[in-house]
Amino acid sequence: MAIKITFLGTGPSARIPRPGCGKWYVCKEARKPGSKSARLQSSAFFEFPHFNVLIDATEDFKKQLKRIGDKKIDYVFLTHGHSDAAGGLPELTKFVKQTEMPEVVYTERKTLQIASEEMPGIDLPFHHLTPYKKIDFKDFKLTPFRVEHAFNPKFPTLGYLFEVKKKIIYASDFKKLPPKSKRLMKGADLAILDCAAYKHKIPTHMSFPEILKLVKELRLKKVYLTQIGIAWPHYEMAQKIIRKHAKNVFLAYDGLRIIF
Repeated sequence: MAIKITFLGTGPSARIPRPGCGKWYVCKEARKPGSKSARLQSSAFFEFPHFNVLIDATEDFKKQLKRIGDKKIDYVFLTHGHSDAAGGLPELTKFVKQTEMPEVVYTERKTLQIASEEMPGIDLPFHHLTPYKKIDFKDFKLTPFRVEHAFNPKFPTLGYLFEVKKKIIYASDFKKLPPKSKRLMKGADLAILDCAAYKHKIPTHMSFPEILKLVKELRLKKVYLTQIGIAWPHYEMAQKIIRKHAKNVFLAYDGLRIIF
C-alpha cells in the first residue's frame, strides 16, 4: 500500500524569507524563483488509498491548498493550538462550506478550546483525541503521543504515529519526548521530525545535534527534517552538511513529495 506525503510547508512560524532579513544570505537565497530555502509554516498532506489527511491548518493554508489541488481532505490532525498549527482553521471552515467536503478535525479538547477562543467563526466537526489511545481507520491505525514543546501549559502538543504495515512518525514541534513516546517511536521506518535549530540549542525546538542523537537512540530508519529555522544554511549547503553526518537523514523542503 503506497502512501504519498507532500510537505506543504517546512518552516518556522515566522516563515522564510521574512521582513527585515534582506541582508541574511538564507533570505536572499529564499527569494530566488523556485528556491528550496523558501519555507511556509510546517504542514503535511498524507494520501492513503481511501483517505487523505492534512496535518495542521496553518496561517498559510490558502497558499498550501495549491499543493493539494482538487484532492479531497478527509481528516485534519492538529498538533497543537499555536497559530502556525491552527491559525488556518477559519480559512478551512470557509473551504469546507465552499466545497462541501466533510473534513473532521482531530485534536485534543484543550487545543479546540484555545482555537475557538482565539478564532471565532470556526465551524467544523471535531473529534477529541486522547494521547496514546489508538484509533483504527480503514487505511491505517493512528496513535497520538505526547511531545513537549511550549512553555505555556495551555498549549499541549501531539506527535502522530501512523501504522500501515510500516511505522510513520510525524512530530513537527517538540523539544522533549516522554519515555512512553520514545517507546512508540522506536524503530520507525519513516520519521518526520522538528529540527528548527541548527548548531545551537534553543528552549522549545530540536537542534541538529540533538536530532542526530535521537535518530541513533531510537534507531529510526529514515528521517526527514521539518520546521527548519532561519539559522540553518540554505537548502543545498544544508543537505551537504547533513550527508556528512548521516546517510538516512534528509532535509525536507516545501513541495517535496515522497512515496512510501
